[in-house]
Amino acid sequence: MKVIYPTDYTDEDKAIYDDLLSRGEILIGKKVSKNDAFLLDLSAKMTINQMKGYKSGLTKEEIDELKEIHRQSALTQTFETPPELYYEGLLRTEDGDCIAHPLAKSSEEYYADNMQEPVKGIEDVSQSLETIMVS
Repeated sequence: MKVIYPTDYTDEDKAIYDDLLSRGEILIGKKVSKNDAFLLDLSAKMTINQMKGYKSGLTKEEIDELKEIHRQSALTQTFETPPELYYEGLLRTEDGDCIAHPLAKSSEEYYADNMQEPVKGIEDVSQSLETIMVS
């Protein structure tokens, strides 16, 4: 897996990131699937941000409340999207805009929406990519 580091990472940050990933894999004790590798990536980046002193903007009470909600959800094995964020197929973003929720459509609907006829008369893949990039 090719790692793309955030642009503000120094060489020391990159070394810490790689070390955290390898330690995470060792703690798990088995090969991490591609679907779960993002969790190690996310936790390593969060750890580095904490080390740099970046704050999430949440108060201690809000963090404790989120931890309790997650703990309760883990015990019941039921995770629900808060209704104030997801309502009737819409998703409210942090800036207050409402957009269509990406999970509101099935994969078949997305496929039908995005089907395109192949470009005729192009034999070379690089030519078709250039045509797509230009249009």
